[in-house]
Amino acid sequence: MKTFQLLVKPVAADCNSRCTYCFYRRTEAIYPGPAPHRMSLEIAERMIREFLDLRQPETIFSWQGGEPTLAGLDFFKEVVRLEQVYGRSGQAVGNALQTNGLLLDQDWSGFLAEYRFLVGLSLDGPEEVHNTFRRNAAGQGNFEQVMAAAELLRRAKVALNILAVVSPANVERPAEVYRFFRRNGFQYLQFVPCLERDPSGRGLAPFSITPEAYGRFLCELWDLWMKDGFPEVSIRDFDSYLARRLKGKANLCTYQPSCGQYLVIEHNGDVYPCDFYVQPEMKLGMLGDRPLAEFLRLPQARAFARKKSPRDPECSRCPWQSHCHGGCQKDRLLPDGSPAARSRFCPAYQAFFAHAEKDLARLRRL
Repeated sequence: MKTFQLLVKPVAADCNSRCTYCFYRRTEAIYPGPAPHRMSLEIAERMIREFLDLRQPETIFSWQGGEPTLAGLDFFKEVVRLEQVYGRSGQAVGNALQTNGLLLDQDWSGFLAEYRFLVGLSLDGPEEVHNTFRRNAAGQGNFEQVMAAAELLRRAKVALNILAVVSPANVERPAEVYRFFRRNGFQYLQFVPCLERDPSGRGLAPFSITPEAYGRFLCELWDLWMKDGFPEVSIRDFDSYLARRLKGKANLCTYQPSCGQYLVIEHNGDVYPCDFYVQPEMKLGMLGDRPLAEFLRLPQARAFARKKSPRDPECSRCPWQSHCHGGCQKDRLLPDGSPAARSRFCPAYQAFFAHAEKDLARLRRL
């Protein structure tokens, strides 16, 4: 059986922040009605029982949103209890929580530390950068609250990963952003390029970045990492590049030959192949329709996984095609917002792969 993880959306798109570039807000149209949208304990129990019964080498629940902490600490305490009920001795179970940090307090941080949650904290860089797009419903930035949450987690010794969206606010400022993270002791970093269709349906959203700017960002960030960071600092894209070059297989889905590492479970039990594709036409069914692992064997899921392999003739001629396999499907957009045969970030990846090659011999020795 192919191993996979669950991306769980216990509160759908409900959130206590209104980040301008949030891609998941569009799912509000799929699950209309007033908030709150909350996963019931009955659905959570079925999901946990079925997933743990697969006895995978590692069973990973990734709790995301919206803002998953809106489900409440008592909900997550029950999640851990159910994992203990349905897990078996020696079974490795992991929980990851992606959060904006706004609701975290001493009780939360103690719980996350006790049960060894990996916490992904959304933080785009220094205050001016972060507050550009990460604001609450009143239009106020939340930088100070996020930094306070980071300190709480640090004191509790919670495993912490920073998720930074690369947007027009920081794409031309990689050195400033990287040094900010280094200065604040953040060692595990993930940078996600921002690219979305404009909500009006015309072209790309104004907060999307260009391939050229993203290529410069990656190359400069790599040099900074080589000079002051590697191997103490982990940058997810770079780790995955090195895994591909030195071990033969990338560990980031963006750079793998096919999709299908995940299933998304929405708050009501709906199942989708990817959180970028929570769309009515992509729905695979509901929990209880069939055993969890069988969702990945459905013709629709297999077809989605195969679409990762690019069909663009230019990709087949590209010397770096085996590194990225066309990039993420959701980034295959033309400037007018229509579908493209390959990722809009192809020039960025080509520039980065060529740039990083100069350091490969030294990295092999290390």
